[in-house]
Amino acid sequence: MSADTIALILALIFIILGIAGTVIPLLPGVPLIFITIAAYGWHEGFQVINARFLVIMAALTILSLLVDYLSTALGASYFGSSKSGIWGAIIGTFLGLVIFAPVGIFLGPWLGASIGEYIACQDINRAMKSGIGTVIGLFSGLVFNLILALVMLVAFLIKVF
Repeated sequence: MSADTIALILALIFIILGIAGTVIPLLPGVPLIFITIAAYGWHEGFQVINARFLVIMAALTILSLLVDYLSTALGASYFGSSKSGIWGAIIGTFLGLVIFAPVGIFLGPWLGASIGEYIACQDINRAMKSGIGTVIGLFSGLVFNLILALVMLVAFLIKVF
């Protein structure tokens, strides 16, 4: 087996891990896909994976990171959450990842938004609505990043083959 074949197989393995990382907490997801594509380009001397392609992949990676950070807060905001609920969602997301991973990625934002909103307004219905909006935002961001990761995989395959 040639070094090029091994490099391609390793690249595909890491890209698949990156796709899994869009759903599984603590795996870097789209950034791993970008790093893998860049590493493969370096391996092959940037003949197939050129600078233009890497710039496009970098832009998609930055878009993915923005969506990651904003989707949860925007979901809470869309469902009428106050700044306290949005901050609760952000803090809950972080604590959920750190303390209760992997289940915490789903419970943390919901609990954080619900608690933050309840502290601000003392209305349990509004607090629960804020928590649900946060989870909807989280899932919509997750779906967006999964689609983006698959697009990056397809683009890589088209470029390489």
